[in-house]
Amino acid sequence: MIKHCHLKKLLFVSLFFLTYDYSFGQREVLFEQYVQNPMAINPAFTGARETFNMTAMFRRKWFNIQNSPSSQTFAADGSFGNGKFGAGFQALNDQTSYFTTTALSASFAYHLGISDVWKLSFGGQGGINVLPVSDFSSRSYNRALGSFGVGAWLRSEQFYFGVSKPEVLSHSFGDQVIGAFYRRPLYIMTGGSYDLAEDIMLLPHALVVQEKDHKLRLDLGARVWFSEKVGIGASYRMGGGANAFSNSGINFLQISGEVQVGKNVRLGYFYNSKQVEQIFTTYTGPQGVHELMLKFVPNPNGFQKY
Repeated sequence: MIKHCHLKKLLFVSLFFLTYDYSFGQREVLFEQYVQNPMAINPAFTGARETFNMTAMFRRKWFNIQNSPSSQTFAADGSFGNGKFGAGFQALNDQTSYFTTTALSASFAYHLGISDVWKLSFGGQGGINVLPVSDFSSRSYNRALGSFGVGAWLRSEQFYFGVSKPEVLSHSFGDQVIGAFYRRPLYIMTGGSYDLAEDIMLLPHALVVQEKDHKLRLDLGARVWFSEKVGIGASYRMGGGANAFSNSGINFLQISGEVQVGKNVRLGYFYNSKQVEQIFTTYTGPQGVHELMLKFVPNPNGFQKY
């Protein structure tokens, strides 16, 4: 009986450390989907497509292992007032082993036409994050934290540039270890669209991420769409070297495939060679993670580039 009790404690501790990075890095699950959902990191993008959009993503580490770590995200946004205003909603459910984290947020944006070609948007978002907190004693509990972020987005038909800080609030955690992992990144993103041929469109993008006590992170990537029906892409994400609680950074490759099914539905598959949450740990187990996407646009106003 005693041995069985010790075995259960050992198993719990092992599972805790295997999922430690995933628990404290839960916001990055949503942030990392910025290519498919730019609103994830910049509220000023809310309503920029001037039509109602819904995007659902399912993320899982191993498809062949029951109850393996997984997460689900949902985002929806649209515009009103002749395109001058945008409103959106995002939700995250991230479940790993004993831990479940959730995040809910709403966003609002104002879109200003500064010329016949350019529009400038300003946005804000607010919500709540429920994080799993442990003080390395017998107590483990969830803690609800307020969230607020801001951003700006400049765009034309062929180019965009955005600056945002999706989390600006600071929180006091006392001596809780989670304080070292609560991140408030600054994002600088740019990209565009270029016609390589009559039926071939190139969508390059670049992202710079700056965080306190972390090295700059740089993401470079592109997607190519053929006849606005099939899209393939790849991006390489490098840097992000961290503080004393993590390793020297994380470099990983994301590959993507998307199919436009009619005018309303888009399906996508994404594979990351590593998880961005591994910034927080020296975990050496299986590295990759799979993502599935369903995008639905009830009344499309054209091909959705972003």
